[in-house]
Amino acid sequence: MNKDAVLSRQILLFMLLLTFTIIAIVILGSWLFYSCILDYLPGGATVGDEDQMTMWDWIWIGTAITISLIIALFFTLKLSSRILTPLNAVASSLKKIAQGELDARAYCASSQLGEVNHLVNDFNEMAEKLQTLDFQRKSWNAAIAHELRTPVTILRGRLQGLVDGVFEPDPLLFTNLLKQTEGLTRLIDDLRVISSDGGAGYSLSRSNTDLKETIQIALETFKPEFSRNQFTVRAELRPQQCVCDPLRINQCLVVLFDNALRYSTSKKLVIKNGVFDKENYILVMDEGPGIPREFHDYLFQPFQRGKGARHLHPEGCGLGLSVVKAIMLAHGGDATYAMSKQHHSIFKLTWPVR
Repeated sequence: MNKDAVLSRQILLFMLLLTFTIIAIVILGSWLFYSCILDYLPGGATVGDEDQMTMWDWIWIGTAITISLIIALFFTLKLSSRILTPLNAVASSLKKIAQGELDARAYCASSQLGEVNHLVNDFNEMAEKLQTLDFQRKSWNAAIAHELRTPVTILRGRLQGLVDGVFEPDPLLFTNLLKQTEGLTRLIDDLRVISSDGGAGYSLSRSNTDLKETIQIALETFKPEFSRNQFTVRAELRPQQCVCDPLRINQCLVVLFDNALRYSTSKKLVIKNGVFDKENYILVMDEGPGIPREFHDYLFQPFQRGKGARHLHPEGCGLGLSVVKAIMLAHGGDATYAMSKQHHSIFKLTWPVR
């Protein structure tokens, strides 16, 4: 607040100096002008005798100076108010944010200065993003703690049982413990992928790859699962040379196929590949009812799952599609979801042709 007071005084000082300067210029200029008339023009002395300064002249000069100072003071206060009110609001909100009140906002509806309004709006936008990031951080921490708690609890219980002699050393027990460890490894790896600047900073091992072969390998891996769940898979594949990380593309397909097995109700799956508008693409489509539109904006965000997904597969953590998104962003492409005219789900993976 002391800085604001200094600023207001500086504005007042400059306005008063400006007023005095203008008055001085007017008075001195008039004096010099009439001096020239009196000294150099013919008959100037006579004019000077007739136009001597009277008391009323001095009263008029004093009145003009007083009125000028009052007007300058009025406009100075108005200008200071327009400038300092939003600045005070921003400064006060900044202090609150520094103390942890991230919902603090600067409000100023009276300012007519465009730059000041931009400052207030930009500050509020920054505060909004900061609050959103803090909320996301807390949500992430809670979600990660929740996802890690279950496998760690199982591992701790089993290992404590082995130490206390409750469990006999058994290959099946060790296999279950190994599965829990592998699950933790996958979870950590997925978190690493989606934490790499949204995938943009994630390193890939690119190579010239036949995309048709990569898709077929993923389909062969899931063939027993598709048969067991009575899925009909139609693969409309064509040979396609492209530059990508085949292991990561396979990982994306594994997520999409696994989601289809868990959540699709149509039991029909269509896979296509090709090139369109200088982009490689893979389409994975089913003939189900699709995902509710209100959830489309959150589909590829970490730890986001719809009510239907939580009901059908409560043990999932909601990281799969966010990992797919991050991998495709690392390829310089994208992963998107759309609904056909028949309201069927269409997942599309795209990345540039190199």
